[in-house]
This record gives sequence, C-alpha cells and structure tokens, in this order.
Amino acid sequence: MKTLMTVLLAMLFATGAAAQDYPNKPVRIVVPYSPGGGTDTVARLMAARMSTAFGQQVLVENKPGASANIGAEFVARSPADGYTVLVTAPNFTTSEALYEKLTWRFDDFIPVIHLVRYANVLVAAPGSQLASVDQMIARAKAAPGSLTFGSAGTGSNSHLAMELLKQRVGISIEHVPYKGSGPLKTDLLGGHIPLGVDGLGGLVDLIRSGKVKALAVLAPKRTPLAPEIPSLGDMGINDVDGNGWYGALLPAGTPPAVVAKLHAAFAAALEAPEMRERLTAMGVEPVGGSSEEFRAYLLGERKKWAGVISTAKIKVD
Repeated sequence: MKTLMTVLLAMLFATGAAAQDYPNKPVRIVVPYSPGGGTDTVARLMAARMSTAFGQQVLVENKPGASANIGAEFVARSPADGYTVLVTAPNFTTSEALYEKLTWRFDDFIPVIHLVRYANVLVAAPGSQLASVDQMIARAKAAPGSLTFGSAGTGSNSHLAMELLKQRVGISIEHVPYKGSGPLKTDLLGGHIPLGVDGLGGLVDLIRSGKVKALAVLAPKRTPLAPEIPSLGDMGINDVDGNGWYGALLPAGTPPAVVAKLHAAFAAALEAPEMRERLTAMGVEPVGGSSEEFRAYLLGERKKWAGVISTAKIKVD
C-alpha cells in the first residue's frame, strides 16, 4: 500500500512540476485546414502573440483533409502534455453525426477557449428578384423545390445553417454544394444560382458593393461587424442560430494546470487591442470566456447539428 501511495505521489509531483515549467519547448498548433483560410489565419495571429508571451516558439502546422478529421485525429492521438493544440471550426461538432467511420470522438478532447464567432449570411444573387427572407419563404412555399441555394460544401457550417432555417420555417429549397467559397461566389455573381450562404468575411465586400443582396444573418441577433444586415430575429425567427466559430482544444488527459496556462495565453492574445482590430477586419468577432463555457457551447452545438443532420438525412462519404 505504501509503495502504491509513493508511486501516486511521485506521479502527481511530476505532473505538477511539468505544469509549472510549461512550456519549456515549442508548442505546436495544429490547424486541420489548408493554409490561408480563416481558421489558419486566426491560429497564426494567436501563435505570434503567444510565442512572445511564452518565450517559446508557438508554431502552426496545417494537417488538412477529410473535412478536418485528419488533423483532429492527429491531435487526439498526441501526448496529453499541452504541446499539441487543435485550433478548429464547426466541423468539430458535426463530424460524429456526418461520418459513420470516425476515428476520434468529442470526449478525446478538452475544450480550452472559444476564440471567435462569425456570422453566416444568406445572400441573393443579382437578378434573383428576392429582396427579403419573407419573399424567399413565400416563394418556396408557393412552389416547393423551385429555389436552390449554394454553400461551400455538403455538411459545411453554411450548408447546415440554411438547413436549420429550412426546418424551422418548413420550406423546401434544394442544396447545391460547391467545392469551397470561391466557386460559390463566382456562380452567385454570374446569376447561375439564386441564393447562397457563406461566412460574413467572404461576402461583406460583395454585399457592401451591391453585387449581392444580403437577406439576413442566420442568427437571432445582428452581427456588430455588419449591423446594417438584418437578422432572422428581426423577422420573428428566433430559434435559428447558424453562427460559426473557431476555438482551441487539447487532448483529453492534459493536466488542468497546463490547460489553465494555455487558456490564459489565448485569452490575453484575444484582449490585445491590435488583435481585436485584426480579427474584426477579417469578419470574425473575438469571444473568449472560460473553458467550461466553451465546453457547454460545444455540447449544445453538437446536439443541435446532430438533430439537423438526422432530419435532413445528410451523410458524407
């Protein structure tokens, strides 16, 4: 018994000492998307400030593929020592419902911090003659299936946000998946598709230049980054929240003291005025908050999107 107690105390001491010294080598942030996208940009902004705060390099490594599942699995299987961090986006809360053969689970991770949120915006193409969400709903109910909308891909956050709206108001609009936001915007501008949904950052210039018409932010409240765009809540639709997010997570089993140090570093980076300015210019809104709040948020998102995916019978091979 004494031997077991001695071993346990030694393990606790070692864990505490490791946490106290953390970080004593470079920290790797894994982004499960290609370089240059929103998640990658936010991760690199965070890494630059955290490197200075830690006195250690914080490096960003891109591991794209399989709708962010390759990177997520890599982090889930990494040592739980705080030196491998996942910075990811809404795919994290939808993959379990979308993929039958998934090699990681929600409980393989510890949520650290909710970094930013972003609005998904429903827009109408030039020449569509759709000036409001009410008009769109009326047309869809009068002629079910006559309208189509595009998104950045099947199972993407923008796709699911629109599916949630369709389910809440009881309309049928066919989904056209694109391979990313670029092709979607090209077809919108060319009038080849009447409606599209994408993140605010990718659409705001087109909206403000009048090239596409913003019908609504797919959320109960307007975004402070583009307050001129109406929300669904303005139209009495208060039970649709299609906002997206980026956040940081660690492998399950990471010592609480290490989680706390990383949380504090991310939170301090978010609070820097120049960081907030850079983020809002991208079309994303800094959030922050506690690790517990982020976990509760993710659990809510996971449940919500699982219901949407099941009702719409969405599957990704």
